[in-house]
Amino acid sequence: MIRGWARDWARGWARRRQGADQEPVKLHRRRIYILPTALGAGFGISLFGMLLAAMNYNNSMAFALTFLLAGLGLVTMHWCHQNLSGLVVRSLRLHPTFAGRPAQLELVMENSGQGARHDLEASCAGVRSRPLDLPAGVVASLQLELPTTHRGRLRVDRVGVDTVFPFGLFRAWAWLHPACEGIVYPAPAEHAPPPPAGGPEDAEGQWDEHFGEEDFAGLREFRKGDSPRRIAWKAAARGGALPVKQFTGSPRGSAWLDWDSLPGMPLEQKLSVLCRWVLDAQAGGGTFGLRIPGAQIAPGIGPEHRHRCLSALALYGETADGV
Repeated sequence: MIRGWARDWARGWARRRQGADQEPVKLHRRRIYILPTALGAGFGISLFGMLLAAMNYNNSMAFALTFLLAGLGLVTMHWCHQNLSGLVVRSLRLHPTFAGRPAQLELVMENSGQGARHDLEASCAGVRSRPLDLPAGVVASLQLELPTTHRGRLRVDRVGVDTVFPFGLFRAWAWLHPACEGIVYPAPAEHAPPPPAGGPEDAEGQWDEHFGEEDFAGLREFRKGDSPRRIAWKAAARGGALPVKQFTGSPRGSAWLDWDSLPGMPLEQKLSVLCRWVLDAQAGGGTFGLRIPGAQIAPGIGPEHRHRCLSALALYGETADGV
């Protein structure tokens, strides 16, 4: 209990001392903390015992060995601190995920020094990354998989970067306080009813001739949200604007995924079903729109459109969580 209180107090004190961080963050010596590990504490106790024995027997060889090991410990402490000093954290990104699946937090770090850095680790919400060795002048990333339980915003308030290099006698660490948040989509329903059948109409209620599959109607310039499968790659190899194939002659149009088509269903279950419909519609390659209370997203296609629809479902009611 006392240990947990002391840890929370130290973290709060560091947050007040450092404030919020803006990218990029350089770890200078004033924000790096260092303490002996359990192994280091045992090493220090052993040195104290050796010193007492050397003094008791007045043995010069024992004194020499004790001071040699003490000097090694001091050098180890210096290099452990130096392993973090000057490290640059370029960015922190929390990738979207679905409720119940881990959210990947990515730290992009740069070693701007002239020497390699070893055994770098990151931690957040009790989760630790794998150790990373970072050669001089290299940019690399550490990944953490944060647990999620429900949909909404997932905020990261504090991330730790630490190392026990070179011998594990000391642990040096720094805390980052980024303005970082990600989206946790609703968990897609495993067994969802089929969406209501829609007619071949677009958002204006007119026949949509641009998303057929039967007759080739020519090429046009690429527009944001176009599917990569419709790009004319052979024509694109000649240079110029990216061409996209157009088709006509199919009764296929835009589908609406409507909140009101699921009456009497509990809130979270309804969001899960709509999430499944969005994923299935995206996989089918057609255009689709989303209607939920307070928001309407016009029909579209592509990863960005999928993200907009899933984000609207995730933030319905503005639930939030933090780690």
